[in-house]
Formats: sequence, structure tokens, C-alpha cells
Amino acid sequence: MKVWIEKKDRAGGKKHIVFVQNDAGKKEVKGSFDLNQKRQANAFADSLRNMDPHLAMPEKITFDVAFSEYKESVLKNELIVYETRLHMCGHINHHIIPHIKTKMLSEYNLYDFKETYVPALINSYGMRVKNAPGGATTVERTDKKLGKKSIRDAVANFKLFVKYCQSRQWIIDRNILDFKFPKNFFQGENTKAKWMPKYQDVVKLVNSAKDPLDRALFHTAAETGVRLNELLGLCYSDIDLKSRPALIHTNHSTDKWNNFRENFLKTASSKRRVEISKSLALILKAWMKAQPFPKRAGQYRLLFGTVSKKMAARRVKRAAKALGMDWQNGISPFRKFAFSFLKDQQALTDKQIMRRFGWSNMDTPNKWYYRDLDTNKQERATAIDSMLNIEHHFKVN
Repeated sequence: MKVWIEKKDRAGGKKHIVFVQNDAGKKEVKGSFDLNQKRQANAFADSLRNMDPHLAMPEKITFDVAFSEYKESVLKNELIVYETRLHMCGHINHHIIPHIKTKMLSEYNLYDFKETYVPALINSYGMRVKNAPGGATTVERTDKKLGKKSIRDAVANFKLFVKYCQSRQWIIDRNILDFKFPKNFFQGENTKAKWMPKYQDVVKLVNSAKDPLDRALFHTAAETGVRLNELLGLCYSDIDLKSRPALIHTNHSTDKWNNFRENFLKTASSKRRVEISKSLALILKAWMKAQPFPKRAGQYRLLFGTVSKKMAARRVKRAAKALGMDWQNGISPFRKFAFSFLKDQQALTDKQIMRRFGWSNMDTPNKWYYRDLDTNKQERATAIDSMLNIEHHFKVN
């Protein structure tokens, strides 16, 4: 890139003016220095010469260049889980780029974002991944309107892109970061029903399992409430049957493609010890002995090594169907069940529950997981009858 310095007359006297030549061949002013600042002017000019052209002239950066470099930076960011990186790039490709009609980054402002991008996003359609021959996959747009959660996530990812542009000193309206949806925008959001199994159904399902793998898998999931990726990441070395009571240590997990992730969990609080019953200890001991050659992941022997996430869901649904149960959502209800039952029993403090389930606070479980399991049905009925029995509490004249 061509960069040079000229001495020019200005209102305050002569100045050293730093010029650059843009792509169209026109010269542009990049800096102005007093006559006694010649050294600073030369240093600034040298810094421009060492820059990439789009960095020296941030107002000339295009959305195509910005998106390309942003996605590259996301994919290289090892501080973010790999599947999350893909998810972020997917939002850029499918829910942001198609709705940007402006070419230059510097020409885009909050008005464009509010009046063109957000309406287009709200009226767009979701994406679907389809399997193609040879094990490949394709992504296509469906005929189903984009859900409000996806809309919210797309806007959040757009803001991350704006922050990245700011970090590169590219010109884009920072007021976009202040955009917020009206409070009632998500009022009519249709969320998935939080289905919960009955207590007696869980007990029946776990105790009716005849297959050793199903019995070990279901019992571990229902009693410990570990997350599915933690369950499938359990290793022989994580099971401590000599402790009293016996313990399960959560140290590893699997990713969305069922790859083993050594010493990787959702959060720091997810690394924990979970006390287990004598019956589960006996089941796990029998299961581990029944596998002469358990599947390995490096130095680790996997407890449920042959089971993928889809396979686990199929197993529990197949077992429930054989018992005449309408079971939903695979393994995940076991975690909700485990928390709900212990909450109802009031045998553990909140801090003990957080440690057992790997939470840093009780906001999430109290909002999404807690469901009454009808274990105190008679007590509830008695309390309600007593509350409505006015003559019992007040003397009626």
C-alpha cells in the first residue's frame, strides 16, 4: 500500500499530512502532525505501510471480508468448545449474512439493523441438516418459521460480530450493541413442554430392565442425575466401590458426535463426587466384570463405551414401550427425576444438591427441573382441606 507524507498549509499553520492511496487510486488523509512532530509522522506512516490495506482504511472494509475473518477467528478460538464454534458460524451463515444487503461495513447503522435486519430475521425460516449419500450432510431452509429462541440467539451472535469489528478498529455503528427486544416480545414464545415421568414409572422402568447394560445405564442415570454426556463419559477409574458409601467421580464427557473428551466438563462445578446406593454399586460391579474387553479411549476404559447418545435414547424408549409407558426425551428425564425426588424428600441441603448435580446456583433447577412427583399427595390434600375448613380456624357467628 502506498503511504507518503506531504507538508501542507492548514488553518493552524503548516502541517505534516500522512496520505494513503485507496483501491480507486485516490489519496486519502490518514493523519496530521505539527512541524515539530516529524518523527511521529514518519513512525505513523511506517505503521500504515506494515498494515494490511483493510486495517489501514477501516472505513473501506466490506461485510464479506469482515464475516470471513470473523468466522476464521471463531474457529481458531480454543477457549470455546468446538461445537459452539460451529454453532456460532452457522448463525452467521444462515441467520445473519442472508439478511445483510449493505456492502460496506461503515455504511451500516442501528437504523438498518432495526428496520431491515430484525424484521427480516423474524420473518425468516429455520434450517435443517439432512444426511446425504456417502455420510455427508447438507443444510437446507425449511418451511417452518424461525423460533423466538433462535431469533434471540441470532441477534446475540450479531452483537458478538460487532464487538469483533470494534476490536479490529473497523468502523460499524456501536449503537447496535444497545438494541434490546421489547419485554413482551417473547411473551408468546412456544417452549417445549417440560415432560416429567411419574415416580412409580421410573422405579418400574429401572427395576424391570433385564439386559445388564440397560439396568446399569438406567439405574446410574436415575440415581445420580448426571448429564447424558457425563454419563457416557464415565470410565472404570471413575467408579470407587471401596469408599463408604461408594462414589462416582465425574471427570470426562462426550461431545455431540460422541467423541470422548478427557477431563472436560460443562463447567468447573461439574467436576464432582456423587454418592451412590449399595444396590447401584452392586449393579456397576457386576456390569464391569461382565465386560471382558471394554471399549477404550486412550488410557481409559469406558463404562458404557458401546453406547452413543441416540442409542441411549432408543434403549430407554424401547424399554418404556415394552412396559406400556409413553416415555419422552430419552435419558434427560432421569436428571429431572433425580433432582425432583431429592428436593421433595428434603434430605439434602441446597448446597449438597448443587454439589451432587454440578450446579453453581439453584436458579436453573428451581425454574426448569423441579416438578412435584406426588410423593406427598396425602399431605397436600390434608393441608388444603384444613385451609378451607373455616370452622376449624374461626368461630362462625
